[in-house]
Amino acid sequence: MSDLCILVSVYHPYKWVADFTHRFMDRFWPDHPPLFFCGLTSEEAGDLPHIPCRDQGLPRSWAKFVRDACEDLAARGYKKCYFLLEDHPPLAPCHVGHLNETLPELLDVMGAAYIGLMGWDNRRFLARGPVLANGLMHLTERESPRFHLHPSLFRLDVLMGCLDLLLQQKNQTPWGFEKTCDKADNSLPEEWKQACYQIRGEDLAVHPSVGMGRLLRTAERKFYHRAMSLVPVTQKLGLGMAFWDALGYDDFFYNGPYPMFYAGVMSRGKVNPFLLKYLERHKSDPALQELIAASKAQGAA
Repeated sequence: MSDLCILVSVYHPYKWVADFTHRFMDRFWPDHPPLFFCGLTSEEAGDLPHIPCRDQGLPRSWAKFVRDACEDLAARGYKKCYFLLEDHPPLAPCHVGHLNETLPELLDVMGAAYIGLMGWDNRRFLARGPVLANGLMHLTERESPRFHLHPSLFRLDVLMGCLDLLLQQKNQTPWGFEKTCDKADNSLPEEWKQACYQIRGEDLAVHPSVGMGRLLRTAERKFYHRAMSLVPVTQKLGLGMAFWDALGYDDFFYNGPYPMFYAGVMSRGKVNPFLLKYLERHKSDPALQELIAASKAQGAA
């Protein structure tokens, strides 16, 4: 039996998104490791493969139901898992070999605690660190984005330790997870913090960029990095998020071994309008048409 699985947390009101994530996972990641959803009771989960939530009431502590699910997975013998939120389905064919074999092997061989699948080659990634021969960036800097919740590969004991720390905080949401676990001075073991990596996603994609396409991606990333330095200035001028939205910081599809839309299906509590535009551009795919319809039904029209 493999010690690798996939765990997807579900915020109760977003169960409709979880159904699509389940379907797209089966479609775009054939032969994926055992898949488990958590955060729902058996009655709520329906056909989703799930670990039943112990808490029947609403609202539920995200940290608690994910921690309970991890405990269940550990009892079943799992030692590492891809962890993601329900609103990050794959939107194109995944590289099965890299997800099922290459990255889990690297996690073991390198003694890694965490490998992020939203790679350092995405245009929003500002951190710096040494890039290894295998393409991974070692997140060594104080401000490096460790333990973030874009789809990522975690050692299961590390994920449980992060959740234990979160359970000591007032904000036990996914946003609280990132704010708490990202802090360089938190109480997580230093060996975990120094064992975090980010992939270069396009090197591991089914259809990697090459030649001029790769150069254009690099140029785009440098442009956005410079533009992001203007965001604090525009906020002081009272423009709020207008500059951010106008440049489309959240409006991009990330090509990696797990192809995804940067901000996911949901953004700021609503269906991501940039995702809808992306889906409209690819609406010839019947499955994506269904996701468009379901998104609009949630009030995103």
